Amino acid sequence: MPVIRNAISEGTLRDKTQRLRVEGSTSLNKPLQRSLAQLLCMACLLGAVMGVVFIVIQPLFGMATLTSRHAAAYQQLGNWSSVAAVSIAWTAHLAVSVFYGFLSGVVILSTARLALVALFTLVFSWLTTIIAPPANAMIVQLVSFQHIKVNQLPGFNFSLDVKFVLHLVFFAAISAALYVYKKRVNRLNDQ
Repeated sequence: MPVIRNAISEGTLRDKTQRLRVEGSTSLNKPLQRSLAQLLCMACLLGAVMGVVFIVIQPLFGMATLTSRHAAAYQQLGNWSSVAAVSIAWTAHLAVSVFYGFLSGVVILSTARLALVALFTLVFSWLTTIIAPPANAMIVQLVSFQHIKVNQLPGFNFSLDVKFVLHLVFFAAISAALYVYKKRVNRLNDQ
């Protein structure tokens, strides 16, 4: 109880809460830890959902889906059956999407400034667009049990094209949903 008495005598309820968190009170840390874990789980789930949306809308932009292109390459280079190739393509794509969702969650937890979240969204959309061609080719080589042949990897994509738009939609949707969720949770916690 001395921690609580000291905190109360030194300032506001908000100061008390911050002081108790610093000094390791588990009763106040558990809800905070739970909301952080929930946000990261939501980020991963949103990554998976947006990964599916990414594939579904690719044909609307006149593109063959990433998963169908990968599956065809797995069949041709790795002699995978069509069911295995499609399953591996979806698993790889969703794993990357969940990871990107998780990274978005970490950014949202790191800052409350909308401008920084927007900057992250633009930068990550651009970076993932740039590295996508060689990264995808490398995944195909690995899954097809090929040695990674760096000289056969396609170049980086610096174009502001439909692929950039798809990546931007992906990250913007995840970041916007997480940002709103975090604001809502913070507002409820402040009451």
